[in-house]
This record gives sequence, structure tokens and C-alpha cells, in this order.
Amino acid sequence: MKKLLLCFLLISTLLNAKSTISQKVFKQLQEAQKLSEKKLFKEAFLLLEPIIKTSHNNYEKMYAYQNLANIYITKEEYKKVATTYLNIIELAVLKEKNLDQLKKNLSQIYLGDALYKKSLKYSFEIINSKHLKKLPINKNIAMAYYYDEKYKKSIPFIKNVIKEEKRKESWYRMLYSSYVQIKDYKAAISVLEHMTLAYSKKESYWLQLISLYQINKQDKKSLATLELAYNKKYINQKKHSFYLVSVLLQNELYHKASLLMQETMKKGFVEKNKKNFDLLIASYLNAKNYKSAIKALNTSPFAHNSKYQLMLANIYYNKENYKTAIKVLKHYKFKKGSAKDGQRYSLIALCFHELHDKKASKNYLIKAASNKYQKKRAQYLAKSLGIKI
Repeated sequence: MKKLLLCFLLISTLLNAKSTISQKVFKQLQEAQKLSEKKLFKEAFLLLEPIIKTSHNNYEKMYAYQNLANIYITKEEYKKVATTYLNIIELAVLKEKNLDQLKKNLSQIYLGDALYKKSLKYSFEIINSKHLKKLPINKNIAMAYYYDEKYKKSIPFIKNVIKEEKRKESWYRMLYSSYVQIKDYKAAISVLEHMTLAYSKKESYWLQLISLYQINKQDKKSLATLELAYNKKYINQKKHSFYLVSVLLQNELYHKASLLMQETMKKGFVEKNKKNFDLLIASYLNAKNYKSAIKALNTSPFAHNSKYQLMLANIYYNKENYKTAIKVLKHYKFKKGSAKDGQRYSLIALCFHELHDKKASKNYLIKAASNKYQKKRAQYLAKSLGIKI
């Protein structure tokens, strides 16, 4: 069991006990107390045991139990502490103030031992005590309900603790967790919104809030929160940059996504590899940022393949830069007879058509028609352009 911070049971000093116990027992208790202070617990127990077993005076027994309970607290033997406290209660000689303190200790012991119903029993018996502060009792009840998975019941007591407790953060976490457990996401979001303001440097709170917005189908708030946390560096930029790019793409914010992808690759937040280059180019094209796409396709080593050379030529074609498109397609060595080889012949033919060079256009359409992958398309293009092949 986790070490508990229990108050030593000080019902009364031995000096005040003289009028209620015999002189012999008084001396035994006094000697036992001295032995306990020296941590000579076995010797102290030998003095206390006869009093507990043979005395007919409940006050004598009570003081002996008190001494024994304090020994068990020192030794962190909390189950024995609880048993001893129950024996004291049965004697029915405690004053109200002392009884309340004992029940408070009992509730803490049972909480630490995961005996939540027993813990709650004694906490509720002292909830209106005139002698104890309410904060520790509210804490005990809140935790007992929470750890017993009675989340809905724990919430009002957690709120009571938050009102009084100076160190609130762990209690806000417990409140948030309780709302999530009962699937009250609206309330959970409200708690997390406060937590991100109060503890803005805690990355986990931002990420949980972003996730909860998504679960609650508040996609715009989720994205706005993610962007804020990223830009303010409340979350690790290197770790979460790719995630932000993905969310921007999902929301069809292609320009933002392409700028961020470009920045993260430059800073080394994401690896410069073919997969990420594909994503960057797709972002440029969806954003209609052809200038950046052309630059990347002309300079990146990942663009030296038939797929990207065709893509580059198509961009030039759509921008009516036909000569450059032809130059790109003639310069790169396509695999002979491949599908992309046939595609480039068709595109060159179209470029020459736009340049009003019917002869060259016809020659390349014939080449395209000889490619098994492009035969039908080449024939269709020839017919559309009024060229016999």
C-alpha cells in the first residue's frame, strides 16, 4: 500500500488521563510511549498487550490502543491501524472531535487499500463535522468514487476540491477524465479549454483537446486549435508537423499544407524521401501553385522518373509553354514500349498541334499508335485533330 499521511491519534495526553486510569496502568502506558519513541516496538507491545486483554477500564484500553495504533502508523502497517481504530470505536468513550479524526484516518486507510465503500462510509459520517476541514474529506470522497469507477458521483466532489485547492491541475485532470468516462464530451471539452489556457505549456492537454473536438465533430475548432498550438510551439513542431499537414489536406487547405510541408522538409522535421515529395507535389498541384511545382520537379532528385517528367510536361502544356514541354519529354529517356513512353508521344503530338506543326504532330501520333498502351487514345486524338495515321 502507498504510504499514507495519517495523523497520530492524540486523544489526550497521559497527564490528563491520570484521573481515568489506575496508577499502575498509567506507568505502563508512559513506559510504552517512551519505548515507542525509541522505536523499541516489541518491548512497547509487551507492555500494551496485557492492558488490552485484561483491563476492565475502557479508558485504559483506549489509551493502550492509541499507543498501539501510533506504532502501526510508524511501521506503515495500515491494516492493523484500521483494526485498532475499530476497536477504539467499539469502546464508545471517544469525544466527538477525536472520533471524527479517527474516522478521517480510517477513510484514508480504506481508500489506500482500495476498499472504497468502507472509505466512503466513514467519509460521509464526518462530512458535516464541526471539528474537521471539509477539503480533505471532499478529496477522499472524490478519489473513492473515481477509483471505484463511479465517475458521475465523483464529479461534484472533484468540483468542490477545485474550489478550495490551490494546486488544482491534477484535480482538473481527474474532472476531465470523469467526463470522458461518462462520454460527456461537451463538458470534457470545457474543462480542457480551461486547462490549455491555465497550463498552456502542457502539450498533452492541447492534443487531447484537438482529439476531443474531432470526436465531437467540431473539425474547424480542432484544426484551429492544432494550428494555434503548433504556431505558438505549445506542441512539439518536429513531432507534429506532418500531422498538421495531413489535417490541412483533409480540410482541402492545399496552399497552407504545401507551404507547411515545404517548411518542414527544409527544417528537417520530416525526411526528404519519395513519399514526402509525392505529398508535396500533390499539395502544390491541388493548390494550383504551378510555379512551386515546376521548381520542385526541375530540381528534386525524386523527380527524375517518367511519372514526374510527364507531370512536368503536362504542367507546361497546360500553361501553353509547348516548346518547353516538348523539350522535357524528348530529354528524358523513357522505357521503350512502356505506357508512359506512349503517353509522352501523345503529349508531344498535342504540343506540335498547338504549334501548328501538323507534320510533326502526325509523326508522333503514329509513334503513339504503335504503343500498345496508347493505340486507342492515339487513334482517337488523330480523329479529333483531323489527322490520318
